[in-house]
Amino acid sequence: MIIKHREKPAKIAGYEALLKRISPTHPKRANIKNSLNIARAGFSGEERLDEALDFFDPPYAYQLIQDFSLPAPYKIQVDTVLITQSCVILLEVKNITGKLQFKQNPSALHSILADGEIKSYKSPVTQMNETAIRMGKFLKTLGYNLPISSLIVIAHPSQIVKDAPPNARILAVGELNFYLSNLHLPKPALSTEELYQLGNAFLAAHQNYQPFPLAPKFQIEPSEIEGGVFCPRCHFGKMTTTKVAWECETCRLISKDAHVHTLQEWFMLIKPTINTAECRDFIGLKNLDTAKRFLLNNNCQPVGGRKYRQYIQQSFHK
Repeated sequence: MIIKHREKPAKIAGYEALLKRISPTHPKRANIKNSLNIARAGFSGEERLDEALDFFDPPYAYQLIQDFSLPAPYKIQVDTVLITQSCVILLEVKNITGKLQFKQNPSALHSILADGEIKSYKSPVTQMNETAIRMGKFLKTLGYNLPISSLIVIAHPSQIVKDAPPNARILAVGELNFYLSNLHLPKPALSTEELYQLGNAFLAAHQNYQPFPLAPKFQIEPSEIEGGVFCPRCHFGKMTTTKVAWECETCRLISKDAHVHTLQEWFMLIKPTINTAECRDFIGLKNLDTAKRFLLNNNCQPVGGRKYRQYIQQSFHK
């Protein structure tokens, strides 16, 4: 059974917000667009992986975790984890355009595009070998010593893959359900109850991958990020305050809470803390008292002394 479902990566919304708030001629714009395209392609591949397992009904007990992540010291990110009574299987999906060619000495994955351009990526075989080692250490801290194997899943069924390492298991997404359903598993090392306990231990340890704030990663200064409340419907229209709500200057949408998302974009883009002056200026509120009430009403906790008080939003950073 699936015990954790996949959600759309928050970094996609973060890249979109950053593109919306920087100049159309900003020198880092192309880099951000590339990161956004990679994130979207990755999520699309993960959705195909999930669809392939929609009717997964193997003859063995299992726990399935979509999008599993652990912070330091393990630093694990896995698209899907399949936990059985005999072993743990890590699934990593690749959704990369072009012909794929595995290279050795050093290991890499090359994508050869139609125009002849070659793009180089870290070898998913190396990536999954490293992840398996980290996962083994994590399992030992939980008191389990299960074998760990990895599968690399190609999202496009017609993708050409050349020179795949003989020791790597690489499948097209359409093969996955049949392959996993017909595995000859070793003798069970866990009881059914222990399997469920291990699944719960994974859930308890999981922490959502936190890519924010994004602006410093692109060496973008806060002064380069446009403030204000953007319309949630047309996205690029700025909103102005009325007595009771916000109104879009472009499409005339009326919203009472559009400014709440603007606060989220501050944390996504700029830094994990905010003070009342920053809140007033970035969102466009009337004064410091209004900003303070707004922060407190949106689950922001004050930290630090009165003179240097900042606010954090715990729910955002979990």
